[in-house]
Amino acid sequence: MRTKYLLIIVGLLSSLSGIKAQQVIPSSKLTIQGRAFTENLGFHRIDTTKYENLPPAVKKLFTHSAGLFVTFRTNSAKLSIDWETADAALANNSTPIMSRGFDAYVKESDGWRFAGVARPNLKNVASRFTIVENMEKTEKEFLLYFPLYKELRSFQLHIDEHATFFPTVQQFDKKIIVYGSSIVHGASASRPGLAYPAKISRGINADVINMGVSGNAKMELGVAQMINDIQDVDLIVLDCVPNCSPQQVTERTFAFVQELRKAHPHTPILLIESIIRQIGNYNLEWKKKRHEQNINFKAEYERLLAAGYKNLFYLPADHLIGDDYEGTVDGTHPTDVGFERMVKIIQPEIEQILKR
Repeated sequence: MRTKYLLIIVGLLSSLSGIKAQQVIPSSKLTIQGRAFTENLGFHRIDTTKYENLPPAVKKLFTHSAGLFVTFRTNSAKLSIDWETADAALANNSTPIMSRGFDAYVKESDGWRFAGVARPNLKNVASRFTIVENMEKTEKEFLLYFPLYKELRSFQLHIDEHATFFPTVQQFDKKIIVYGSSIVHGASASRPGLAYPAKISRGINADVINMGVSGNAKMELGVAQMINDIQDVDLIVLDCVPNCSPQQVTERTFAFVQELRKAHPHTPILLIESIIRQIGNYNLEWKKKRHEQNINFKAEYERLLAAGYKNLFYLPADHLIGDDYEGTVDGTHPTDVGFERMVKIIQPEIEQILKR
């Protein structure tokens, strides 16, 4: 029996001796990027107590950390993270990594290259995961995207004990606001960095602010008033048709753009039709609704032009997620393939608008 206990103790000591000491980097050492306002908001996208006119559901969704990220340089051979979200629940059309996890990129000469992910604990709000290890001990700049569909409560990084660490802040060429539905929010990308606002941000070096509010992008004037407080905006993208009824599209589009023009009189505004939802391939009610949404949206765009509004641009839904019916996870929300197809159409349009 004594021999057995001695063997157990020796085994424990051996395993402990293999654990390397690490530095803990608290989130307070990093600059949260990817949001519209500079106030210290924790990991929320906006100060939800400041904008009383926002619907309660919209306020809650703006506590999600969609589109937020940090950047830093380190020569650590290993990068780990522990974090906590408000809850551990998952939607039935999303991946845990997209909803509650992180993904990391490393800056190379030709842009950002994917490095690894942090997979969340499926049962607990607290998680810990090694994003990437066994790297060369050369200094690299990392970009770390936050969870898309949860309120992030806390996080801290772990790097090698003697590794260097320098927080960085990205310098962008333009600032773009993207207001929209769950598709903007990021459903159903496989990981945070593959939501289409994030992909466009990396593609054109723009500060693309994710204002997706899943299921609740209904063009309330309170949202336009909140957007009006955002400074130095180069482009506003409205990808909100999927959440509006055809009647709401008619009733709210003109007033929403009119409100935006109070603070952004010359800022280009790109209006994007609802994607052609594949759930409507055989569901005639869905097909009819989507058709009416886009018809009404185009009519309101033309009414705005007739009223003398300038710098308005319109993008039809044709081919946005492809024509082979393989671009969504559930007939509505794009897969990574669907998002890539959207980016190939939306990004060139954005680049042309910004050139003008």
